[in-house]
Amino acid sequence: MKRIFVVLAVLFISLGCLTSGGVNETIIDNTISEPAVTQRTGERSISEILYSLSNVYAMLDRYYLYDIDNEEMAENLISAMVASLGDRYSYYVREEDMSEYQDQYMGEYVGIGTYVTKMNPIYADYEDPETWMLEIVSPFPGGPAERAGLRANDLISHINGESVFSLNATEASRLLRGKEGEDMTLSVHRDGVSFELTLQPEHVITPNLAYDVIYDDVGYLHLYTFNESSTESAEEAISALKNEGIKSLIIDLRNNGGGTVDTCQQITDMFLSDGIIVSVKFKENSGIEDTTYYADRSVAIDEDIPIVILINGGTASASEIMTAALKENGRATVIGSQSFGKGIIQSVIPYNGGYICFTDANYYTPDGESIHEIGITPDIEIEEREYTEKEMKAYEKLLESGVISEFIESHPGYSIENVELFADENSESGVPRDILELLMRNEYYYELPYDERPVVITDYDEVLQEALLYLGKEI
Repeated sequence: MKRIFVVLAVLFISLGCLTSGGVNETIIDNTISEPAVTQRTGERSISEILYSLSNVYAMLDRYYLYDIDNEEMAENLISAMVASLGDRYSYYVREEDMSEYQDQYMGEYVGIGTYVTKMNPIYADYEDPETWMLEIVSPFPGGPAERAGLRANDLISHINGESVFSLNATEASRLLRGKEGEDMTLSVHRDGVSFELTLQPEHVITPNLAYDVIYDDVGYLHLYTFNESSTESAEEAISALKNEGIKSLIIDLRNNGGGTVDTCQQITDMFLSDGIIVSVKFKENSGIEDTTYYADRSVAIDEDIPIVILINGGTASASEIMTAALKENGRATVIGSQSFGKGIIQSVIPYNGGYICFTDANYYTPDGESIHEIGITPDIEIEEREYTEKEMKAYEKLLESGVISEFIESHPGYSIENVELFADENSESGVPRDILELLMRNEYYYELPYDERPVVITDYDEVLQEALLYLGKEI
């Protein structure tokens, strides 16, 4: 028994509208005049700044040799305004980029399958990779990025030899999409080690959630994201698992990059009879009241059923809210590696056919802790494997050799014997055996048509196996 839900919608949160106004221009002898100010206490007021900008425009309008595209200027001003915040999670998406940007959240698109973030290039410091490289937040399950071994916190400096140094987030994401079936070479940086990976963009399906029963009575629920349809899907999944008579539940939040707080709160509430889920605190004097979400509905699953949550470096934002809520309320045991550490919330407002996304709140766990840029430490920690530069170069060479596809062609059908045989045959490649095994297992898995893939394979999944052992299952 298995069910897989696919998201085909994107949610926009409209919190209001932007207004704009003008001031009179004054230009004298080709110089820009400043408004009279009776008192100046440090920084200029916004009215002074807008006055200066209007004067700059008036000067350009009068003396600039060529025609001015006012709409383009306005778009660039808005983009620069948001970029000046210096926040990688705040950005402006133009109308012409909307359809491409939405594709990633509509369930299906062509690309390598990963959420990324990037600082605006005005803050780029070549000596600090995190200020100018693309950072992977989480790869999509089953996408080319995940299959090639990319993971959360990996940094990308070049795409097909082109540096991302001067690109903004939209431009870099567009370059990362590529074309279906064409080779894309990425220069990847991980924990001080750099290597290149060549992969091919393809038709990627972004699932909502998947569930199944494993080891006779263990419910397995993999939440990929939190969106407007996730709550209903989760209710249906939990009901189906209960009808199967599960005696324990594993919630897999690995590589779940987050989603909406409301949806996360609703799903988390299904597992808690009382207690704080999360506290959200806004800017002082913003006019928005701080909010604490409490568990206030009947639980969807009996409280005597033990729950284990699986996390890794790709567990971010809303999925960290859920993890912390169940962990700190004593409802779940957390197994895996340190989560991403995104303890802030963004709001989205439509603007001029596009939209502006900006950070407007911090969130705090039930214990009152901020996990921003820290993450959540599991109860049972299983560190993600680190590799030497020599091992990564060997890995890169193996992927480019074509030996994987050749092996699958001559040994069709997944089996542990085939995986072990591949690892034996490539033991001299310089790639660690555990990577050879996991790589080949994944390739067999993703060779299957999407609707024929099992929800989960426990083979070679150390974190999942640890969860099963914790629940008393013999592996």
